Amino acid sequence: MDNLKLVYLLIFSIAPIFFYSIFRFKTSLELLKDIRIERILHYFVVSAFGFVLFQFESDRKIQIDFPKILEASIFFISLVYAAFFAIATNNEADIEIDKISNTNRPLVKKTVDIKEYRIVAYLSLLLSFAISFFLEIHFFLCVFGLSLVYFLYSCKPFRFKKYVIFAKFLIGVNTFICALTGFVGGGGSVFDFPFFWTFFILVPIALLANFVDLKDVEGDGKNGIQTIPVLFGMKTTLQFLSIIIFICYLFVFLYFGITWFLAILIPLAVFHLYLLWRKPYKEKPLFYLHNFLFLGLIVLFLLAQTIGK
Repeated sequence: MDNLKLVYLLIFSIAPIFFYSIFRFKTSLELLKDIRIERILHYFVVSAFGFVLFQFESDRKIQIDFPKILEASIFFISLVYAAFFAIATNNEADIEIDKISNTNRPLVKKTVDIKEYRIVAYLSLLLSFAISFFLEIHFFLCVFGLSLVYFLYSCKPFRFKKYVIFAKFLIGVNTFICALTGFVGGGGSVFDFPFFWTFFILVPIALLANFVDLKDVEGDGKNGIQTIPVLFGMKTTLQFLSIIIFICYLFVFLYFGITWFLAILIPLAVFHLYLLWRKPYKEKPLFYLHNFLFLGLIVLFLLAQTIGK
């Protein structure tokens, strides 16, 4: 797609948000407060990781040009629309849990009309599909896959988040989908995605995602959601996550095999553990650090490429 068409698609992507904000200002503010930008950034950064991974694995100089920046911007907006659908459907399914654990959610506060909320959610899904489809087919498949997995994860009759065996594996699948999207967008083939990173994303990174359940333990427990904190308690969960954090950083070191990278990885791992264990527990800093792990991997790729593998 040429630059002019990308600009037109970018304008088309932004326009619905702009006009809805004008005509439904108060409602749009409520929805914006609940958008959970750190989660959207996670998937966007993971796709950037996949893009850079292909360049690194194929011994190409990592370059980003203006069309790629436009594509990335449009893809990010499509993720925002898809995320709103996932958030809205999850909020409706979790309203009884949120009355205990997340009292600031719009449906709990009754600051949005439920019918309008549903309409905006499904229109957002359609927009995310349309935008990503006109961008590139691999972006459309990514957005479709993310939305499907989150629907299976959150909504009835499936609601796999109730079962600890499936829950975070599905989150890992979504992370993998984004990494694969970036890899293909960089010029790679689906079948060439390295097994090392497939395992890394679907096992330790997926298991690490259990930290998102720490703040919801009371609400989940009262509503039959079988998370690790509910089944085994907070202390055991923290110990388990500490081991997973160690494994994640060990994997990164083993991949690069550059000794001085330990000077970066060890302090970062210690800081990660500090955020996990500190009282009172706060999820948002951990989420930003979770994003930083893949952003940090991008930096390590660039350093390794500059210094030599």
